Amino acid sequence: MQRIFTLLATLLSILIAAPASADIDRLLASKTAPYGVVFEVVEGDESALSWVLPRIERHSKRLRAKFPEVKIAVVTHGTEQFGLTQSFTGAKAKKISRKALQMSSAGTELHVCGGHAAARDVPASAFPAHVNVAASGPQQVRKLVSEGYVLVQIRD
Repeated sequence: MQRIFTLLATLLSILIAAPASADIDRLLASKTAPYGVVFEVVEGDESALSWVLPRIERHSKRLRAKFPEVKIAVVTHGTEQFGLTQSFTGAKAKKISRKALQMSSAGTELHVCGGHAAARDVPASAFPAHVNVAASGPQQVRKLVSEGYVLVQIRD
């Protein structure tokens, strides 16, 4: 039974990843570099960024290998954004924190939704300095797209 569960979980994770991977493959097939790529994340799990950020980092490395000047941004505006707060603790919290800082240091912009945070009584100061607390996550996505970023959605 455990093997069946593991197999189903693996297949489900592949299916969830497929749309974003297909979007990245289409971008990489192009001869023209996109101005930027914005990864939009909406998940219902506070620890989801423990698997989302490494996946985005892999996509980003592939994009930057072909298009070194491409700008990369991540906008997270579901419950997963709270995994970036300084009060989130545990092994997954450390993984998320390390990966977010690493990605930010490599030039990836990280944005969370201030409106969603405020609705949960989470102040902007709960997020580390390398994370931008935008007034609205969806509005931040629209702003980046209007600047020429290509949208790639990562959703549960």
